[in-house]
Amino acid sequence: MLKFIEGMPPDVLAVEAVGKVTHEDYRIILIPKAEAMMAKGPIKMVYVIGKEFTGYELEALWDDGAFGIKHWHEFKRIAVVADQAWLRATISMFTPFFPAEVKLFALSELSEAKDWIAKP
Repeated sequence: MLKFIEGMPPDVLAVEAVGKVTHEDYRIILIPKAEAMMAKGPIKMVYVIGKEFTGYELEALWDDGAFGIKHWHEFKRIAVVADQAWLRATISMFTPFFPAEVKLFALSELSEAKDWIAKP
């Protein structure tokens, strides 16, 4: 499941992955909100993969990739907050290919991630 994180600036989409992230999470929750925000211009994103995260449905992974490719240039900055070594390694491997600035934070650094993403 994806949950929105409240209290962020209007150009920041902040979500937390909890439990299993599903196809419906992308199609019903994330994509409509992100595209509505992107209609006003490029956005920033905080993506928290918390301790309760258990994985992605295969369709959700597809949705993530398709959405990212479609909106490749509509992200200004992305903060990924996670402790899972496999996820951090995967993100680090692809970071050089992203046009947006991407930075990894540990779960204990969530407040630093929010400060970094809020910078103009």
